[in-house]
Formats: sequence, C-alpha cells, structure tokens
Amino acid sequence: MRFEEFAEEQSWWGDEADGFRARKETEQAWKISAADVAARGYNLDLKNPHQAEGKSYDPEELLAAYAEQMAGIQSLRDQLKGILAEALGKGA
Repeated sequence: MRFEEFAEEQSWWGDEADGFRARKETEQAWKISAADVAARGYNLDLKNPHQAEGKSYDPEELLAAYAEQMAGIQSLRDQLKGILAEALGKGA
C-alpha cells in the first residue's frame, strides 16, 4: 500500500481547523449519532445504509429453500415419468 492510494479518503477527511465541516456524506461515508452508537452498545458493525439489503445466508433458510427446490424437482420427475410411461404404453 502506498500513501498516495488514500488521497481520496484524505481529501474527504478534511481539516480539523474548520471542525471537519467540509465533510459530506457519500455512499461510502455517512454519519451516525453518538446516541445511536450508545444505543447499539457501542457496536460499530453497521450495514451501509446506501446499499440494498443483501440475501440471507442463514444455513437453516438455505437448507429449507434447497429442500423446497428438491421437492419441486422430484414432482417434475414424477410427472415426466408418468408422461413417458403413458407414451410408451400406448406405443407398444
């Protein structure tokens, strides 16, 4: 890493002389009040409010979705077997 790579962040950070008033919120930087930080138990692990909610990767939810898909696939297989059995039975 080189110091020059942080020019954009350094520019955004601003100057303490003006109380950092030049800072503007962006999709990469946003403000949260001290009261909100305290209410969260000082947990700073926050989702970016400018990004859409992502998919859930909860194992239980994924397994339930997988089981549902597999049941749908099995239903289609059973239908196909019936159609093929009927077609082969008529052709014999």
